[in-house]
Amino acid sequence: MAFLMAGLVSGTLTPWMARVALARGVMDRPSPRKVHHRPIPRLGGVAVFLAWLAAVGVTGVLGMGSDADFLARTAPLLLLGAGAMLFGLWDDTAMLSGRKKLLMQILLGACVAASGLRIDRLSNPLGGELLLPISLSVGMTILWVVGMMNAMNLIDGLDGLAAGVAMIAALGLVMVGLLTARDTSAVIFAALAGSCAGFLLYNFPPARIFLGDAGSQFLGFMFAAASLIDDQYKAATAATLLIPLTMLALPIFDVALAILRRLRGRHSVFQADKYHLHHRLLKMGLSQRRVVLFFYLISVYFGCLAFLFVLIPSQYAMMLLVVILLGLLMAIQTLRFIELKLRRLYRRTRRPAARASA
Repeated sequence: MAFLMAGLVSGTLTPWMARVALARGVMDRPSPRKVHHRPIPRLGGVAVFLAWLAAVGVTGVLGMGSDADFLARTAPLLLLGAGAMLFGLWDDTAMLSGRKKLLMQILLGACVAASGLRIDRLSNPLGGELLLPISLSVGMTILWVVGMMNAMNLIDGLDGLAAGVAMIAALGLVMVGLLTARDTSAVIFAALAGSCAGFLLYNFPPARIFLGDAGSQFLGFMFAAASLIDDQYKAATAATLLIPLTMLALPIFDVALAILRRLRGRHSVFQADKYHLHHRLLKMGLSQRRVVLFFYLISVYFGCLAFLFVLIPSQYAMMLLVVILLGLLMAIQTLRFIELKLRRLYRRTRRPAARASA
């Protein structure tokens, strides 16, 4: 019910929000670091949020009526999710600086921790659980929220990329929620997946509307906060964060690479560039649609890996995480090797042409 209702509402509201963006001049305009060549409306994230809000509210009343605590547990998430969307909407209209964005993300993370949705325990690789002191718990929660919001924001660089990856990850988390009896988070992520699915009807290449920061910031926030909402989940899996981390391994890894790249080049970490994974694949000659579909396939693969954290004993969880990270590093090295070969081939083909013209 949550998935279908969110999809219907999102598919209905998205064209209307495109018209609002055109009337208000909230457009994503072309620039050297962007791949589109004409202005595109960028208020799709508002439609995604409203569809998610409607689906969670109605499903919570109708489908979860026997659970008296459902609305009480989700109320902080609804309010903070609205705050994340409004923050992104402010950025869409005012074009905030990177430092202001980071400050707002930290504030949202602190509000999540204050609401009681905290990372308060982690699994010990040797067995058992490690209870975190309050200061470390709050700090890790803020870092978790900031990291997830930036991951979804930075991957939103191609038509349909962020919304599609978010839909696949949310569907995976729905399945995990059903498997581990996490009814609340299953409803939340089902509504999130449905709202992304309805939006993708207008965002898949060639896009007619973009998520904007209102959408990408909201999606990242929801993945961070909603993964902490069910207490029994924390004790039922290898670690609180490993499943959502694996589901969203691709955007998270891209953020880590971007930070390292900018620090090594002595640039500000807030300075945008065109060296993200999707940009590099475009430079290799792939079309936008093929890059997006390739990323979808990788997201499905990581979603399947995430299920292993539910099925395997907790002492093997960190071993699996190390294997996943090694696989990502090997993939990046392979991509660098292909890029190097293509550059050498390009230079060889240019030399005869230059001599002939001379």
